[in-house]
Amino acid sequence: MSVSAEPSVDAENYLSDRAIAAQPSEVRKILRASPRTDTISFANGAPYLGALPFDRLADDAFRILRENGSRAFQYGPSDGIPELRRHICELMSLEGITADPADVVVTAGSQQAIDVAARVLVNPGDVIFAEGPSYAGGMAAFAGYEAEIVHVPVDADGMVVDELERKLAQVRAEGKTSKGVYTIPNFQNPGGVNLSAERRTRIGELCRAERMLVLEDNPYGLLGFDGTTTRAIQPDFADITIYFGSFSKMIAPGPRVGWMLPPSWLHEHMVNTSETSALNPAVYNQQLISAYLDDPSWKTKLDEYRGIYRRKFEALVETLEEEMPEGTTWNQPTGGFYLWVTVPDGIDTEKLVYEAIDRGVVFVPGTAFYTNGGGHNELRLSFCLPSEEDIRRGARIIGELFQEAA
Repeated sequence: MSVSAEPSVDAENYLSDRAIAAQPSEVRKILRASPRTDTISFANGAPYLGALPFDRLADDAFRILRENGSRAFQYGPSDGIPELRRHICELMSLEGITADPADVVVTAGSQQAIDVAARVLVNPGDVIFAEGPSYAGGMAAFAGYEAEIVHVPVDADGMVVDELERKLAQVRAEGKTSKGVYTIPNFQNPGGVNLSAERRTRIGELCRAERMLVLEDNPYGLLGFDGTTTRAIQPDFADITIYFGSFSKMIAPGPRVGWMLPPSWLHEHMVNTSETSALNPAVYNQQLISAYLDDPSWKTKLDEYRGIYRRKFEALVETLEEEMPEGTTWNQPTGGFYLWVTVPDGIDTEKLVYEAIDRGVVFVPGTAFYTNGGGHNELRLSFCLPSEEDIRRGARIIGELFQEAA
């Protein structure tokens, strides 16, 4: 029997409007377009894993299966195993958060947590305010449930609250419902900036007064180059803040373990909605992360990674200072994974992406981090994954490309 190469149905008759409107990740689309094995990637916010104690992790993995394999491979609690939730509360306490393990909801990475929150909160047309630029995956999650993303400008101290107030007034005047402010307060993706303490308070007070939620996404908070941590928004506004955390950046993304800490009045809704998509987060993966955190040496390892990322950042900036065209500027992150670069007007970073790929370098144009068409003379460079040698070599290629375009 032959099989027709042509579809027998019109797919759009079967797809939801939401599925039709969904857009692919620009970052992953760019990565797929770079087939060369020797490509230097500044595109992916993937942590460097070369210093992880894989021998110890292997011992933990074997012990978990040998001693408790039937539990590790079984269904588990919808909100996560108790021992991991205790560790999560200890981690969050480093940023001033006091929480009971029963309040924590473990998820398959913080991306699932954001998606669950969007599903619980957003009706079509609701407004979510987000930094401009902002994390593409977060915006995709909210937009996937038909939220309207309204960008708020960012400066060296994070989201500009005066602009947030102005845009909120416009949205209110248009009769729209504002559900919350999505912010990455520490070493922001993609801008690398930190939200100042004064602005954290102002955002919390504004959200409380306007009956909005604070959506605090914090995968990078423990990755300051000098080890400094900053008080989260959640401790002062626990009744209106959903806090998102992840082990993907501070340990590894492969296990896909993250969490959220919602207000108590939202907890049951978050758990119930999470159940419908995943039943429960993978028990074995949670046990492996929990075993890693049982050994206090994880703190020493985290210090080692902070030093690695600081040296990579310094290598990138030193080379860009020598190679980029006059008038190029960038932020000065004190931690995290990202350098946000602004090039002179007239250079369109989106148009140069594939030329860069042809030369063996990948970056992400600024347009990937806005939903309003902004970012054409901006780009994000992730310094976390390449070696220092590759960072210098790749930055020279980018500098050459942008000099030619200037």
